Amino acid sequence: ETWWIGAVVVAAIAVSLMRTIQKSKARDKFARPFKEEGDVLLVIAHPDDEAMFFTPTILALRDSVNVHVMSLSNGDYAGLGWVRASELVESCRLLGIPKERVSVVDDPSLQDGPTNTWSPDTISLYILPYLKKNGISTVITFDEYGVSGHPNHIAVHTALVKLVQNKRIEKGKAWKLQSVNLLRKYIGPLAALESDVRELLRMDSPTSQTVFFFDLGAVWKCLKAHNSQCEWFRHLFIVFGRYSYMNTLDLIDG
Repeated sequence: ETWWIGAVVVAAIAVSLMRTIQKSKARDKFARPFKEEGDVLLVIAHPDDEAMFFTPTILALRDSVNVHVMSLSNGDYAGLGWVRASELVESCRLLGIPKERVSVVDDPSLQDGPTNTWSPDTISLYILPYLKKNGISTVITFDEYGVSGHPNHIAVHTALVKLVQNKRIEKGKAWKLQSVNLLRKYIGPLAALESDVRELLRMDSPTSQTVFFFDLGAVWKCLKAHNSQCEWFRHLFIVFGRYSYMNTLDLIDG
């Protein structure tokens, strides 16, 4: 009989959910270094990136700092740019970010699409003035793989690396969301147990910041706000994607 396999899986999921809830209580520790720096700018490539990948970070920070969101495109790949821009504003409202702190770029050279090349210099023309205008020094974005491998995600990271290297953004003030392999990406709440193991074995960088936030309802509402993109598989992503439960941020090296 194989009933015990199912029992083990159920038990593992139950323990993982409890660990996720426990770890969520430590979000103040995660927010502390960001709170000391003031406002934070989250730079994404497309409307819905904030809901798909960054909700644990936003939810953990929103009570401590003012989070700003800049989308470097309006997601007009299917001709729905104006719709997707308004959906981003609504998603951010649900995350506690008012429309005054949401910026959507519509530049002909920064259009949504896997075959479109984004120049780091063009990206910088939008990021730097926004930082200066709002007195922001801390930035969060994608890493060199961009979670999904999307070239637009990767381009944002490339631009931030260049800004740090050129000392336009201070070293230690730019963070990137850690990408993981396919198995780790879709283990859902089991990511909590995986995190325990990695912590025990000291597998992550000592400067990494990991946050858990267990609120699938909030994630679902935000993705629902992006109604034009709400395909059936996105509901599976909410349940099985690690980015619904946790984010690990690494410093961008200059």
